[in-house]
Amino acid sequence: MRVGIIGSAGSGKSTLAKNLATHLGATYIPDYVIAVLRDQGRDSWRGVNDVQQRRRIREEALRRKVAAENEHAEFVSDKTIVDYLAYWLQNQSEHEDRKNNEACVAQCKAAVQRYDVLVFLAYRETVDYAVGRNQEPVHNLKVAAHKRGLLSLWKLPFVEAEYVFGEELTAWCDRYLAPFRVPAGAP
Repeated sequence: MRVGIIGSAGSGKSTLAKNLATHLGATYIPDYVIAVLRDQGRDSWRGVNDVQQRRRIREEALRRKVAAENEHAEFVSDKTIVDYLAYWLQNQSEHEDRKNNEACVAQCKAAVQRYDVLVFLAYRETVDYAVGRNQEPVHNLKVAAHKRGLLSLWKLPFVEAEYVFGEELTAWCDRYLAPFRVPAGAP
């Protein structure tokens, strides 16, 4: 099964993705934005003010994400290509020309077709502090709206789900993933 975990800051994406990958015996695919930022000696977007540098970071993270997802038959992806595009639309698109924006959208639209299901975690107005995590509720609401809008506009297979930290995953999977499971031996 190819599962993507989508949600706003602090919604439990990373925790659920890691636990779900283990539970399903699938590969965990991390958020590559963090990896690219760390490759540049940063732990967050803070201080990355040059829009061309921001574009290069976003493009490299997207390239790594797509490559990692394409390498595995079954995976759970923490922060999906839908998330990456939502952040592009929110924070980058106004600084780009039409050609760059259309290229990003086309690349994302093609790549999201691999997911069997996208799990959209509920928006949380109150977000716990973590390095690099935006705690501003209005910003997070706008990004969540972009993500939810992309799921609907592109008619992607998704489920809106609640996740409680530490929740038992067998029942969670039965509740949210069962309708999307492909029977063994099916094409």
